[in-house]
This record gives sequence, C-alpha cells and structure tokens, in this order.
Amino acid sequence: MTPAETLAVALGHVRNATWQLLGNNQPDGLTVGLECLVLEALLNPDDLKPAVVEAETSPAASLSKAGRLLEAIPEHVAPAAWPVMASLTQTLG
Repeated sequence: MTPAETLAVALGHVRNATWQLLGNNQPDGLTVGLECLVLEALLNPDDLKPAVVEAETSPAASLSKAGRLLEAIPEHVAPAAWPVMASLTQTLG
C-alpha cells in the first residue's frame, strides 16, 4: 500500500470509531465521538476520502487498528494528531 492508501484505510477506521461512538447512546459517546472527528480532521488536511473498511468490534479496536497503520507512515501524520490519538486510546481503554 502507498502512504496515501494507508492513510485512507486508517481514516476509515477512525470514521468507524466515530460512527460507533456517536451512535452508542452512552453518556460520553458524543464527547468522545467529537474528539474522533477532531482526530480525523488533523489526519486529513488534504481532504482524502476515507477508505470503506469493515467495522471492528468496538471503537477502541477501530482506533487501535488506525494507530498501527499510522505508525507505519509517521511522516504523513500531523504531529498534533499523536496526542489526540493517545488521549482517545486512553479514554477508550
């Protein structure tokens, strides 16, 4: 996969996590889902279309998969995205 393709797949996983969080009817789902939207914006300054990927079993699993993909292309990840990813990972456990 090219770095752009890898980023698109990672964005797809972030998008899935966002969707899962915004629709889970949990008290913090909206807040954490909005934080995922911030992460998506930080990862995608060039408005790359996220890949359609199969949903993982949970938002945490989706973000974990995205994180592993992003670690393979660190030069294509905005520095500001890393602390947001770390915060989300910690929040979701």
